[in-house]
Amino acid sequence: MTIDPRFERSVHRWLRAYPRRWRRERADEVTALLADLAGPDATRLSAGTVVGLVRAGWATRLRTRPPLRHVLAYRLMDRRVPAPYRGWVRDDIEAEGSPAVVVLSVALVVVVVSVLIPLATGDRPHAPSGSALPALFAMSMGILGRGSRVRRARGRKHLVPEAGEELTTETLLFGWVLRDRLTARGTAGLLTVGLATAGLAALAACLAAPSALGAVSCGHSCVETVSAGRDGVPGPLTVALVSAVALGGLAALRARAMLRRLVPLRPVQHSRWLVAPTSRHRAMILLLTAGAVGIAWIEGTGRADLFFSVAVAVAALFALPALMVTWRVARTGPDDLAFVDVWSIVSTGGLPRVDTYQEGLVPALLATD
Repeated sequence: MTIDPRFERSVHRWLRAYPRRWRRERADEVTALLADLAGPDATRLSAGTVVGLVRAGWATRLRTRPPLRHVLAYRLMDRRVPAPYRGWVRDDIEAEGSPAVVVLSVALVVVVVSVLIPLATGDRPHAPSGSALPALFAMSMGILGRGSRVRRARGRKHLVPEAGEELTTETLLFGWVLRDRLTARGTAGLLTVGLATAGLAALAACLAAPSALGAVSCGHSCVETVSAGRDGVPGPLTVALVSAVALGGLAALRARAMLRRLVPLRPVQHSRWLVAPTSRHRAMILLLTAGAVGIAWIEGTGRADLFFSVAVAVAALFALPALMVTWRVARTGPDDLAFVDVWSIVSTGGLPRVDTYQEGLVPALLATD
């Protein structure tokens, strides 16, 4: 039976009420069952089914969650939880860096700093100040940027059984698994849209900013930064922008020639698994783009001297043509093309290296029927 993609998305959306480990094992089975019950013309779940899924999902989360004392020891002192709750720990480690975790973490910090601390000191709650926004931005990027190495290190500490511990079909060990690589098609498109948005905002700031940050000599071996008013676009800035466009065009021509020649010759990759950009990747690009656009607005309206937007505009004008060529090649190229392949070809001018297996979690025992 063919399931309508809209119905499948609806099911997967509401199945998020269940723990990640539960979805990993039963999501496909439940989706097929709900599709049979709903009929061939259904495009989404009924309200009653949604309520039932959410209620059962949260009940499953509460039932399989460790006792509070183990949760606090794990959160505050990084201690291992008992073996029956290792599935919960695995879900927690895999969720690190997700957009939901970022939103909740930032919201918690804002509530503590802007509401709880003022109330405790007798002051009135207030909104975060402008000086706190860079700190919140850095915190968000730090959470989103937690890489696979950090997650593997935490998995090795909290998930691998200790000596003498009985092995079950749910026990996990570290072994060699396929290496995850992002698809070229989705990743290049995501980067192109983000860089184009940030570049346009930065270019507008370069053209409209009433003042810029400059440097003047203040004596022997001394340079001082000053704020200088502007009347039009300075000549050096114009030269930098035009040069970036020219060099970017040449880089795009070179990238297209190399990709056309080397993509068909790339080695066969047996040790990788292609994955589309996840919500974490999209959130990182969105956050970086929003940060660049915000700074461009601040500098373009004269609230700060023009400085950062110049670097963003020059970098975008130089890199965007080659990135657009890469996106076009990825869209029309083979389905097994990874972004690391096109990046390697464009940046080095040679064929990409053959991937090797990476460490990952594997079942200690295989269940047999």
